Amino acid sequence: MLTQDQFWPSICTLDGRQLKTLERGCPFTVEAVDEGGVVLAPLVSGKPRIIQRETLEDVFDALLDRRELTGAAIAEEFSPFNAVYVAALLAALPDVAPCIRPIRLIFVGHQLFYLG
Repeated sequence: MLTQDQFWPSICTLDGRQLKTLERGCPFTVEAVDEGGVVLAPLVSGKPRIIQRETLEDVFDALLDRRELTGAAIAEEFSPFNAVYVAALLAALPDVAPCIRPIRLIFVGHQLFYLG
């Protein structure tokens, strides 16, 4: 199960990977991950985008707390200009399930009940 302690090391494993935005499937490359954040390069423009580590951690904390987070909430509360990339990064992590229309991330790491 993905925890807060495992979050940043999990983000670091995305370094060098090509991902796609959830709704439109626009490809981008995770160019670099360091202690300060993530540098992305959308393949369409190639223009680097930087997402601060603090932003990603805040979104993940909200996801852990709420169990579900919409793309609109990410844009409104955390990252108005990079919400599609933030959602795609988190969707690439274990225990995070994406839904596409509308964009939602669901944290599946904690079971609310167990079938026995």
